[in-house]
Amino acid sequence: MGPERLLSMAKTKRKILEELRQKRRSCSQSEAEAALEAWGFLRGRSKGHAQVWSYRHLTLTLHAPHGGRDMVKGAVAMVIRMIEEADLVQQVEEVDYED
Repeated sequence: MGPERLLSMAKTKRKILEELRQKRRSCSQSEAEAALEAWGFLRGRSKGHAQVWSYRHLTLTLHAPHGGRDMVKGAVAMVIRMIEEADLVQQVEEVDYED
C-alpha cells in the first residue's frame, strides 16, 4: 500500500470521526458501526441486542437503540471515546514502527 493510499485512508477516518461528533444526537447504529470498522475495530460476539467490538486491548459493547433508529447520546459519546483511544494506540504504533 503506497503512501498516497495511507494518507487517503487517514483523511477518510478523520472525516468519519468528525461526522460522528457532529451527529451525536442523531447517529444511527449503522453509522456508529461503520465508524468503528473504519478505525479497525472488529465485530465480536453478540447477545440479544448487544454487539461487542474490539481493537487491540479496547473493548466496547454497543447496544441496539430502543424505540427508534437513533442511538442515545451517551452511547455515541462512548463510540467516539473508543475511537479516540484507538487513534492514540495507532499513533504510538506508527511512531514505534518508524523507529
